[in-house]
Amino acid sequence: MRGERDGRTTFVEQQGWAAPDSASPSASGGSGSATPGRGPSRPDPTEDSEPTRSGARAHGSPPRLPVPLRPMTLSDLLDGSFAVMKSRPRTVFTIAAVILVPVHLIAAFAQRDVSVSASIDNFTNALNTGQSTPVSDSQVLASYGALALLAVSLFFLGGAIGRLVSAWYAGGDMTAGEALGAAFRRTPALVAAFLMLLPLKMLGLVGCYVGVILPVTLFSLTAPALVVEGIGPVAAARRSWRLIARRFWFCILVVLLAVLGSGLLTNLLAGVPTYFAGLLPSPFDWITTAAISTGVSMIVTTALVSMSVLLYLDLRIRTEGLDIELEAADAFARAR
Repeated sequence: MRGERDGRTTFVEQQGWAAPDSASPSASGGSGSATPGRGPSRPDPTEDSEPTRSGARAHGSPPRLPVPLRPMTLSDLLDGSFAVMKSRPRTVFTIAAVILVPVHLIAAFAQRDVSVSASIDNFTNALNTGQSTPVSDSQVLASYGALALLAVSLFFLGGAIGRLVSAWYAGGDMTAGEALGAAFRRTPALVAAFLMLLPLKMLGLVGCYVGVILPVTLFSLTAPALVVEGIGPVAAARRSWRLIARRFWFCILVVLLAVLGSGLLTNLLAGVPTYFAGLLPSPFDWITTAAISTGVSMIVTTALVSMSVLLYLDLRIRTEGLDIELEAADAFARAR
């Protein structure tokens, strides 16, 4: 095998993806029907061919892979993040909608009073009368709670998209319901991972947000590893750390470009509409804001999460010979 094998991980075992430091996915509680099986052959990743794997036949032909099964360049990761959405747009956007729509509605409702206090009408009123709408401590807490809810939704989206894309690279396909089910079954572990990593990320905010890049980068693969490999929150965080550490500076560059790019796209797509939404009377202001933020997030956040999933696969290809293992599994399956 290519790269640093060190005896920890076997990607393919008879019917699924093996978790690191474990015998099989079923032992970790993250498998069942949600684990992509290996079948007689994997279709050519560069063209839409007829599948021979029974699981793939159940869902139609597997999609064209976002990036061929090989080590990925920075350009591959950037382009592939949007190619994931184009491969199965209905499936991917259904997953994103189920996770992001309710979260953005709740967040917009929780932040409605804070938004009013920051509106242009309140600012003008403060200039003219010297009085402005105050914000209570409970409203501030609700606003922070909404931000935390938006952050934890990224873990669920990363797990579901990771489960879907991993099935494609294993030669099969999944429905949106199956991918969502795989993520939601790991709800306790995903929430535990979020809460475990939150203090590290909050600590990283010290220093004008510069320090947050380090923990965000090192643990950016936690959700895909947790759902795809069926491991616990601590093991998934360690897994992400180990994979990222092997190509640390490259991963730092990827995360920086992803964060800057997503922020720029969000401001371009949502900045002006959100401003005018704030001028509307309540409750139309926060409802419109929720609709705008959801629509933008469906594109930007999904692309951001898809990039982390592709980075997870790339690091496994480069350091564990994942592509060779999949090819060998297909060759042995065809020989049976």
